Amino acid sequence: MASACRDGATRLPPGPGARPESEYLMALALKTTRERILAEPDRPLTPDASQRFDALVSRRAAGWPLAYLSGRREFWSLDFHVTRATLVPRPETEALVAAVCTLIPAGSSGRLLDLGTGSGAIAVALAHERPCLEIWATDLDLEVLRIARANARRLGRCPIRFRAGAWFEALPRSLTFDAVVSNPPYLAATDPHLAGDGLRFEPRRSLVAGPTGLEALFDIIREAPSRLSADGFLALEHAPAQRAAVHAAFQAGGWVRVRSYTDIGGQIQGSVGFRPGTVSRGS
Repeated sequence: MASACRDGATRLPPGPGARPESEYLMALALKTTRERILAEPDRPLTPDASQRFDALVSRRAAGWPLAYLSGRREFWSLDFHVTRATLVPRPETEALVAAVCTLIPAGSSGRLLDLGTGSGAIAVALAHERPCLEIWATDLDLEVLRIARANARRLGRCPIRFRAGAWFEALPRSLTFDAVVSNPPYLAATDPHLAGDGLRFEPRRSLVAGPTGLEALFDIIREAPSRLSADGFLALEHAPAQRAAVHAAFQAGGWVRVRSYTDIGGQIQGSVGFRPGTVSRGS
């Protein structure tokens, strides 16, 4: 088995991660753990296991994300099920969860909406951190919502109300929220990263907003005020280079206390604005 892992590593992109990835793929093929693989280097491989391992290595070498090969991705220290129908949750989106938690004190009640929930990562993470909230989540894709509901049932600490539809259209017009959060698609249709490994296997609708990449962000900023309570806020993930355009859209709509949030490395990962007309709220 050790020799098979060594050979598999030579087929993966070169670097220090090739051998660990090969061992992880072997663990997937054998439905065991990498620790077990390391503990039993001389374990023989059956022809079926060898074939499964070869197929996994080939797909990984072709650029498939590990999350799609395993069907799992860790986010906020929680183990989410993912498929090619869902965007792979990313570490930078954890900065959005952290930013929201700084604005909603522990023990707070209120109603929060996650737009375009995907695997449910943001909604479920916030359910763990702020279990007193009433959390809603929307997505246009019914298969995606099925996966999000399953993740919420398995991982959630409070019920999450899922609804199918595009952004706010999935909800009754009379329903308002104290907070709206979203990691919408924000890549431009011509973004060269779309052709790279990983992204080209993920659902394009979850990545591409339109010709500029700003379309979904602008739509949400425009529509959100009518769905927020008097002192509610909107938190959006976006690319660092989109900061100026996003802040301009907030300001054009009369939003107040607009600012960016960063990850632990100080990199801008998104922005927050308070509903137009808000005069006071703790920061």
